[in-house]
Amino acid sequence: MGFYILSYVCIAVFIGATGCLIYRQITLPLHVRWEIYPVRHETTARVAYGGSYMEEVNWWNNEYKSSHINELKYMVPEILFLRGLWKENRSLWLVSFPFHFGMYLMIATFGLLLLHAVITLGGFPAFTAGNADEALLSGLIAATGWSGLIMGNIGSLGILYKRLTDREMRIYSSFADYFNILFIFIFFLAALITCLLGDPLLEGAKAYTFGLLTGGHSPHPYVPGQTVFGRTTIVLASLLVAYIPLTHMSHMYMKYFLYHKVKWDDAPNQRGGKIESAIMRNLDLKPTWQAKHVGADGQKSWHDIATSAPKEMK
Repeated sequence: MGFYILSYVCIAVFIGATGCLIYRQITLPLHVRWEIYPVRHETTARVAYGGSYMEEVNWWNNEYKSSHINELKYMVPEILFLRGLWKENRSLWLVSFPFHFGMYLMIATFGLLLLHAVITLGGFPAFTAGNADEALLSGLIAATGWSGLIMGNIGSLGILYKRLTDREMRIYSSFADYFNILFIFIFFLAALITCLLGDPLLEGAKAYTFGLLTGGHSPHPYVPGQTVFGRTTIVLASLLVAYIPLTHMSHMYMKYFLYHKVKWDDAPNQRGGKIESAIMRNLDLKPTWQAKHVGADGQKSWHDIATSAPKEMK
């Protein structure tokens, strides 16, 4: 039962930490908008050449329209397949893609395991052991699980090698970067060894996931955590769930806010609207920048600085 308690605590940490990240993003002061075109939520053909609704005559009198679907059409391939990295740094993509996609496949595997557990718990007659539907779902679990583990191991080792041998990457690689990669690699390695040594169909994972929903009970004859590597996998997977939202690795899902609220935010600033109110609040903030020519000493507000003459640098 100790394994389940650890998993419950780590899942709670993930939910709580992610909730705090989202709340912080939503409540941060208005950012300096990048407005990098093409803005993907454009609803017209202008997005193809990087155009803007501001090309229209008297655009400020027209209704502002945007499409989350259009944003997702761009974001999903970028997040899943690292399209930007493929275009800009092909050699890094070759190791970064299997690393990230291996992680995504493990998330997909866990989702399929949850689905299997829910259906099993529901006792659907059409979904019994040996049934075609159950066999199909079990096959998908094995396929995504093995693919994720193989890609994750290759990608982890590749990124670690790249950071150690590439001079430019080594310069700005911190201790946390190496620790994160090693942590994830050890998880991938332990899980792969567990499958290789006696659980090729991930029966232990099915049993453990079912136990998460039932407080430790399992209908399967296979008991999770029978081996050292099985126990190690459970512990590392649980800790990794809690660890990710506490680090910059949360960018895998938090980057939505970068795209939606920073890069592509081109909503018009209407008089008396929310953006104007946010700007007025920002002008009351008291910055403490180190640049002397700005004069941000923590006493003067942005309004004071913006309306005063700039200091002469000697």
